[in-house]
Amino acid sequence: MTTFVSRSGRVLAVVFILIFSGAAATTAATGDIVDALRGVSVTAFLALAIYATFWRPRLVIRETGVNVRNIVSTHEIEWGAIERIDTKWGLTLFLKNRRISVWAAPAPSRYAAMIASRDQGQHLPETTYLAGTVRPGDLVTSDSGGAAALVRRHWERRTNDSARVESRVNVQLIVALCVLAAAAAAALAF
Repeated sequence: MTTFVSRSGRVLAVVFILIFSGAAATTAATGDIVDALRGVSVTAFLALAIYATFWRPRLVIRETGVNVRNIVSTHEIEWGAIERIDTKWGLTLFLKNRRISVWAAPAPSRYAAMIASRDQGQHLPETTYLAGTVRPGDLVTSDSGGAAALVRRHWERRTNDSARVESRVNVQLIVALCVLAAAAAAALAF
């Protein structure tokens, strides 16, 4: 079992949460109780939204398939269900009737693609190459490329695997985001 998370997403989550928490602490220290409650409610909503967007997504690769945990949904996908793997805009798994984007594996920035070296596109799984070349999103130094290489290696070795796909939504997270969003909106409106 291999777990993959976005390095850049984790860094962004920590930076943003620290900035918003510092702003709320400053507001609480220099303002009255109403300002403190406003700051705390807005910061709580932003912190949870940032957690869900940047920290929560992950990709777990198992012998039987992959587990994709995105912002508010989780998908358990067996190898037989995957028809194609793409990295144009980030790692995307194409299934028979739909596609699932992997938020834990975003494509590299334009700058990262420009400074990539030729050796980063070598020794990748066979299904990586399109017309003898690789996309910037397939480079193993990027989040999408590293995750795609791992997924493709397992996917290419598959045999007559079953094609079960199970998706579920994290209702508790959605409810918490809605409640905190309403509290933040109310705090800012009054």
